[in-house]
Amino acid sequence: MDRFSRYFSTNRERFINEWREFLSFKSISTDPAFHEDCVACSDWVRRHLEGLGFSTRYLPSESKPVVLGERQGSAEKARVLFYGHYDVQPVDPLELWVSDPFKPELRDGRMYARGAQDNKGQVFSFLKALEALIALGVQLPNIKVLIEGEEESGSEALHAGLPGWGDDVQSDILMVADTGMVASGVPTITMGLRGIAHCEVSARGPKVDIHSGIYGGMVRNPLQALSTILASLYNDDGSVAVPGFYEGAQEPTARERDLANSAPIHVSDIEGLLGVPLAGGEKRFTPMERRGLRPTLEINGLGGGYQGKGGKTVIPSSAMAKLSMRLVAGQDPHRILSSVVEFLKSAAPPGIAVEVSDALVGGPALLLPVDSDVVKIAQKAIQRAFDRDPVYVWEGASVPIVSLLAKASGAAPILVGFGMQEDNIHSPNESFSLKQFEEGFMYSTAFFSVL
Repeated sequence: MDRFSRYFSTNRERFINEWREFLSFKSISTDPAFHEDCVACSDWVRRHLEGLGFSTRYLPSESKPVVLGERQGSAEKARVLFYGHYDVQPVDPLELWVSDPFKPELRDGRMYARGAQDNKGQVFSFLKALEALIALGVQLPNIKVLIEGEEESGSEALHAGLPGWGDDVQSDILMVADTGMVASGVPTITMGLRGIAHCEVSARGPKVDIHSGIYGGMVRNPLQALSTILASLYNDDGSVAVPGFYEGAQEPTARERDLANSAPIHVSDIEGLLGVPLAGGEKRFTPMERRGLRPTLEINGLGGGYQGKGGKTVIPSSAMAKLSMRLVAGQDPHRILSSVVEFLKSAAPPGIAVEVSDALVGGPALLLPVDSDVVKIAQKAIQRAFDRDPVYVWEGASVPIVSLLAKASGAAPILVGFGMQEDNIHSPNESFSLKQFEEGFMYSTAFFSVL
């Protein structure tokens, strides 16, 4: 047992009690009714950082407080900025929770509470690692800790403030612990995050729903027209047919493809879990390559006409669909979204008016160079902490603020988290095991030890 393991073991019960305090705040950012809870939680974070020897302040915000903690260290080491969030998802449906989501309960080695993993558990694991490093006299670099309260609701304050916060967040390395592992005990470096944009398209025909017997064969059906338009978005090989959709998309390198396919994620396991074959997307890539290394265009919702029981023979006056684009490095989200909007509008047949609304960009993609210095540091840290090599994944989901924060800070991002599928984040009975908490702690202590 090394000195960090001993420190964790000695202080384990105190860590658990402090973690419970953090989890007890109802810091739900999506609901204005919990604004004061968010403010109280940010105050707790700030006081806790001050207890570790950090100077703290709030960055200017018109919405939820943004906490910035700073601690001076060795000027010879790379400056580190850590990002996390104290806000959590709503708890509905409450009746499916075994215990109160804001009265943390430890059961069978797992802490159950909203935010237990996402992101309070992972944030607090990092803070306790800082505590151990400071207490044990490890020479640390200049460290900044940025904890926001709106990640679950769009990071409004950061989007508004980051363009003017360059000096406040300037760093060399950006650490993010809001990701996960591919399997229990398998430390994982997330090498990329996809960007995101989305929109809603509607097809409008007659002024009102009309009788399908009287008008069928005379009036074009908006549902049929929209279905045809949506089908035309795709080629037979699974690629997207929109002109310009792949503009700027970086083709994955042979090494990236090898690493993505070597992760211990088995297609058969995923197919068994989902009950369907992994047959979507571009056929020239494997499922693991398509997951994070290639862009996608998905239909997220489709509606129109009569939806009740039994029949109602109408031609609906309108139909709608919601679309989202997951984009990769090199793609300009605004440009790609414009291409999709133009394609949808140009596909309108006679008798149908196509309109596009809520066309929004969430943020660009993030891609880490495989052989970058910061990835090598994370590799060494994982080897030291767990006596094994990491695995590498390219995440299909998006955390838009990470790309924007990396740009504003000038820092090279590194994403290593210890979440698991069974943690049920965003769902009832969210949890985070003490084993995962300790793994995050050990990785963070190792990272600063090899930096």
